Amino acid sequence: MTTDSWDGITAANAAYWEALAPHRLGEPVAFFRAGGSALTVEELAAIGEVGGRRVLQLACSVGDEAITFAQLGADVTGVDLAPSHLTTARVKAEQLGVEVEYLEQDMMALDPSLTGFDIVYISWGGICWVPDVDAWARSVAGRLNPGGLLVVSEHHPLWEVITAGAGGNLTVSGDYFHAARDGYPDPDKAPQVTREIGNPDTVPISFVWNLGSVVTAVLDAGLTLRTLQEFPDAENYPSLGARAGQLPATYLLTASS
Repeated sequence: MTTDSWDGITAANAAYWEALAPHRLGEPVAFFRAGGSALTVEELAAIGEVGGRRVLQLACSVGDEAITFAQLGADVTGVDLAPSHLTTARVKAEQLGVEVEYLEQDMMALDPSLTGFDIVYISWGGICWVPDVDAWARSVAGRLNPGGLLVVSEHHPLWEVITAGAGGNLTVSGDYFHAARDGYPDPDKAPQVTREIGNPDTVPISFVWNLGSVVTAVLDAGLTLRTLQEFPDAENYPSLGARAGQLPATYLLTASS
């Protein structure tokens, strides 16, 4: 895929997220003041100590994970396409008295000065906005310090292409081996806010990168795979009842430079 193609996809997706931004506020300030963490126990265990480390969060949205990193003592930069999301993130960080640098940038065309990070982190509906996972992995690798860590915490691609219907019936609603998709063939895979307010007029273009594609891209970029964990989440398969925990819902990948 050419960079010209990326630009068109980026523009459409930025408009999509801007339309949703007024309705996506993330965790309230009170959540963080009460000691809440936007990072999971599994993520924190995989990442280790973050105090004093430089963190770059890609597709940071309204900044919840970036705030948690900052509260843990990290030096944090977050980038996102949607300026309104970044405004929400800045307001929350200011109210909490934590310092996070939020930048409006496309993660496929980051400023060359964004280098020297100890951790690059992307999560929950982030990598699906990457139009070229190989180019993305090379870019990430070039921004890590020696010994730095890439952390990908994401919806499982199998969940992305399977629909669990009434009565526990499973149907295939996407293509595990063909990444690009227009909109969401299964509306349950769309952002939660669209199920509450409806879809914006702009149709997003996203990508379901299977695990083989992600791992190969990371290795080809010169990184060393450290961990790859898969997790169930019954909420992702609500119609399956007791069997909901028998399918993967999320995964967590770490790789070092």
